[in-house]
Amino acid sequence: MVGKDRVYGCIAEGGKGAKQHIDTQLHRRCHKTPPFSHMAIGGFHMNDTVDINYDELTLQRALQEVLADPERRWTCTNGDVIQIVAMGISDPSGGPDFRDTAILHDGVVHIGDTEVHIRASDWKTHGHDGDRRYASLLLHVVVVDDLPRRVARWTLVPPADLISRSVQRLHNFRPRKPLPVDELQHHALLRLLRSTVRAGSLISRLGSLGAITAMCDDWVDRLHRKRRRPLADGSLDELRRTLPSSTLAQLITILPSTAVEDVIHAIEEAERHRIATEGLAVRREVFVNCILPVLCSRADDRHRIPLLQWYWSARAVHTYGHLRRRFPGLSQDYVWQQQGMLEFLRETSPPRTVCADIIRTYGLERTLDFLRSNDHRADNGDVHMSGSG
Repeated sequence: MVGKDRVYGCIAEGGKGAKQHIDTQLHRRCHKTPPFSHMAIGGFHMNDTVDINYDELTLQRALQEVLADPERRWTCTNGDVIQIVAMGISDPSGGPDFRDTAILHDGVVHIGDTEVHIRASDWKTHGHDGDRRYASLLLHVVVVDDLPRRVARWTLVPPADLISRSVQRLHNFRPRKPLPVDELQHHALLRLLRSTVRAGSLISRLGSLGAITAMCDDWVDRLHRKRRRPLADGSLDELRRTLPSSTLAQLITILPSTAVEDVIHAIEEAERHRIATEGLAVRREVFVNCILPVLCSRADDRHRIPLLQWYWSARAVHTYGHLRRRFPGLSQDYVWQQQGMLEFLRETSPPRTVCADIIRTYGLERTLDFLRSNDHRADNGDVHMSGSG
């Protein structure tokens, strides 16, 4: 349901769970805080004897880098272990500092807002108590946890040395143009979502192997239109012919009977086997563009979680020269980073909020179902979605 100011929805196993609302307003503040010494809350020693020489806006920018690794697990003050799939989108227009933060906890992806403070007590100093814009706050990230009560589901105190190093890198690096760091993860999610929707449409008409073949045809056709190709035309055509019988394609058959904890290992093993005469870099391209979307579309909610974990944690096999030239300040260490940059370049319209764009294009329920259970995915013929490129 879309309201005037908020988008309402929930993400939980089987579609159950408390309704959350995502505030469309954001806020940044510059706040100077003096140095502090020892701090201990609830058995946690929070950044002892830290000299804070940055303001809150700098802290927000630093945290975008510190918390950007979706493979890393963070322990919150209540003992919960979380993974930050996407930090969210920042905007100085008022409300929480980041919205549409995606957090993985106990196999469930939660979407909500994030507020950043140097001191947790700044929550009261800034007058957030009773402010309805913070009603859906999911994560409170602080340097000093000096507030006895919790104001969000999770409170996170990142190590002070990580923050300090990130702040120093911000001071040392001055890109020529602003870079869309905070949107890359959302663009990466949008790219996989589009491909998964496309795969679902093909599966309904052609079956799973037919869908893989059709998506490979699209991928090869796009390569044929490029001046520089990773393989000669004959090798690309051979790869297209042999893909349905390849070890990678057979993941479609074995995935339903594979234990959830073994899914990532099964993918890694399948990638070791050639499809035709290609190298690992091309094989990874085929998996990401042609096979992973089909796996995501077919998977139940239990198996989709490790597929998404692979997507967020897989190391890139190679770098793209045109992405390096276009985004000189962004790393290509992970697959999702490359996919996010490619999707960003695909967008030709003026900059906009990607999560809102996803919801407008695909509908809230279809978007949330992509992250939870395939059993609840709407496919009644009233709404048709397709994507390519």
